[in-house]
Amino acid sequence: MLYAILKLIYKIGLWIFFRRFEVHNRHLMPDGGPLLVVSNHPNTFMDPIVTASLLRQPVYFIAKSTVFGSDFQNWMLRQMHLIPIHRREDNPGKPVSNEEAFSASFEALRQYKTLLIFPEGNSFNQRRLRKVKTGTARIALGAEATGVKGLKILPVGLNYSAPTRFHSDVFVNVGEPILVADYATAHRQDGQEAVLALTEEIRKRLEQLIIHTPTDEEDEMARQVEAIYKERLAAAAPSDIPAHIQDFLLTKAIVSGINYFSQREPERVAALKEKLSSYMLQLRRLRLKDEIMGLRRKTVLWRSVLRVLYLALGLPVYAYGLLHNYLPYIIPSKVARAATREHEWYAPIMLTAGIFTFPLFYLLEAWLAQELLHLSWSWTAVYFLTLPLSGFFTLHYWNTLQHTQEHWLLLRLFVKRRALVKSLRLQREEIMAELEAAKEEYLAQANRGLQ
Repeated sequence: MLYAILKLIYKIGLWIFFRRFEVHNRHLMPDGGPLLVVSNHPNTFMDPIVTASLLRQPVYFIAKSTVFGSDFQNWMLRQMHLIPIHRREDNPGKPVSNEEAFSASFEALRQYKTLLIFPEGNSFNQRRLRKVKTGTARIALGAEATGVKGLKILPVGLNYSAPTRFHSDVFVNVGEPILVADYATAHRQDGQEAVLALTEEIRKRLEQLIIHTPTDEEDEMARQVEAIYKERLAAAAPSDIPAHIQDFLLTKAIVSGINYFSQREPERVAALKEKLSSYMLQLRRLRLKDEIMGLRRKTVLWRSVLRVLYLALGLPVYAYGLLHNYLPYIIPSKVARAATREHEWYAPIMLTAGIFTFPLFYLLEAWLAQELLHLSWSWTAVYFLTLPLSGFFTLHYWNTLQHTQEHWLLLRLFVKRRALVKSLRLQREEIMAELEAAKEEYLAQANRGLQ
C-alpha cells in the first residue's frame, strides 16, 4: 500500500520536475515477471524513481545495506520493496555474505516479481558506464538454476540533460530483453565463465543505450562540440525521426567521432580541443552562449524587441507567480544543499521536498485567500488553479529574461566592441569548418567500412 501511494506521488512529481520525459521502446517493457531490470546509475535516488514509474507492476529494489538501520527504518524500507545487499567497500576488511539477499531475490523471482538492479554499484554523475559487477548475472543464473523459468533481463539506459537541475530533460532508452535461459547450459558447464559472459552482455547492451564518454576530457569536448555543431547536424538529419531520439543519436555520433579521431589523429584532436576551450572561455567571460553567435545583428535585434515586449506584457503575471511560488520553489533547493554536498543527491532531494512544499503552500494560500477575501468555493478553486499555472509561467518568463539579457549583451558588443564580435565569429567559423571536414572524413570512412 505504501509503495503504491509513493509511486503515484512520485509519478506526478516527475511530470512536474522534468521539462521533457521521453521514453524509447517502452513496448519492450514486460508487464510482469520474472524480470530483472538493469540500468546505469548516474543520479542516485532519482534513477529508481524514474525507472519504476514506467513499469506497471510493483518493482523490488536491490539496495546497498548501508541504507538500512533501525528496526523502524528497516520496516519502512522493506515496505518500499528494498532488498539489502552487502558490498565489500561498505565493510572493508570484513567477510561479505549476500546469501540472504540472493535467497530473497530468488524467492521474489519465483513469485514472478520484478527486481531493479544497478550493476555498477555506486552512483556517479557522469555520462559513462563504469565497471559492471557480476552480481546481476549471479542472481539471474542462480535463479534459473533453482527452477525460475522464463526469466528475462531488461536493460534500461538513463540519459539526463542536467541530472541535478530542475526542469531539465530525461531520455529513457529501453533495450531488447536478454533471455537468461540462453546461458543456462553454459552455466551448468562452467558457472564462472557463464557469469562473466552474461555480465559482458549486460555491459554491452547498457553501453549502447546511453551516452558513453570514456574520460572526463572527452566528455567535456563532446559537450563543447554539441553546443556549437549539434544544431547544424540536426538540420541535415532525417526529419522523420522523433526529436529526442535524433538528439540522442547525434550525441552518440559526436562521441564516436571524437573517439575515432583520438585514436588515429590525437594531435588534430588536441588542437581542436584547444580552439574549442579558448572560444568557450571567452563566451563565459562575456556571459554569452554559442547559440546566439551564429545569428545576424538584425535577427538579434528583432528577437530582443519581441522578447522585451513579452516581458513587459507578462510582468504582472510574473509578479503574481513569483509571489505565490517563490517559497515552495526555493525551499527544496535549500533543503538539498543543506542535506548533502554530493551533487548526485540534489535532484532526488529537491523532487521529494517539492512534492510536499508545493501542495502544502498552495493549500495554505487558498485557505488564506478564502478566509481573508471571503471567496466562494468556486472562486477559491479558480484561485487554486492559477497557482501552479502562474508558477510555470514564471519559470518560462525567467528563462526568457536570461536569453534577452544575452541578446542585449551581444548587441552592446556589436556597438562598442565590434572587433571582438568579429574575432569570436571568425573563431566559430573556423571551428565549424574543421568539424564539417572531420564529419565528411568520418562518414567516408564509415561508408568504406560498409562496402
